[in-house]
This record gives sequence, C-alpha cells and structure tokens, in this order.
Amino acid sequence: MGTKDKIMELVSAPIAELGFELIDIKLARYRKESRLQLFIDGDNGVSIDDCVRISRLVGPIFDNSGLFKFGYGLEVSSPGLDRPLETARDFKRRVGETVEIYFNDKKQKSVRGELVGADERFIEIKIENDLNKFDLMDIRKGKIIV
Repeated sequence: MGTKDKIMELVSAPIAELGFELIDIKLARYRKESRLQLFIDGDNGVSIDDCVRISRLVGPIFDNSGLFKFGYGLEVSSPGLDRPLETARDFKRRVGETVEIYFNDKKQKSVRGELVGADERFIEIKIENDLNKFDLMDIRKGKIIV
C-alpha cells in the first residue's frame, strides 16, 4: 500500500464524520520533509474555518502514524471551482449552476446549460428552454462555467 493510500485510509472516515469528503491528496517531498495537501469538499462548500477544523483533526492522526518521520507540512483546502465534476455527488452539489458536459464518446459535442437536477444515475440540464436528461455513465466530466 502506497503512502497516499495509507493517508486516505487514516483520515477519510474522521473527515466524513465532520460532513466532508476527502477529494484528493497531493504529497511532495523536499529533502527529507514532506508537504501534504488535502483537498476536501462538502455539500455546503468549504470555508476557511472548515479547513482549520480538518487540519486540527488530522494533524494528531499524522503525528501518531509514523508516516512522516522527518516531519511534514500540512495544508487543507477546497478543490476549487476548476475541479472537474465526475461523480453523482459532484453534480448534486452544483445544481443551479451553469455547466459544460463532455461525453465519453469524443465524437459527441459537449453541451452547456443550467444544471437543474442530479441523482445517482442521471443529470438534467436546461439548454435554452429545453430540459435534457443525460446518463452519468455517458459523461466523461463536467465543468462549472463562471
């Protein structure tokens, strides 16, 4: 098991207990010290206070894990608006926003419109005045249009 997997295993559940999801982990090393970035998201977004709470939660877990014997720097943040939408949960969080959808079939042209609904299997996008339903299995990714 790699270091990222061990990190995920250590902190995913405690982070979830606070109502957040661990989206991504970036780990870099400079000389002997490690730099660890955790990206979290929640149904109501992520505030600076949320990042501080998560940092205070996971810091002692890492301190006692033995993973970073030469020390580490920890940064907790949100994944940002440019993060691709890939899961049903990602789309559910962004209902009401303008999105562009890219399909697995690269010959199929992307579509842009207001995301008006999302569940575990489908998303609904309002394109001009028409409602269009797309199966998540056919979608490669979506992105928020700002």
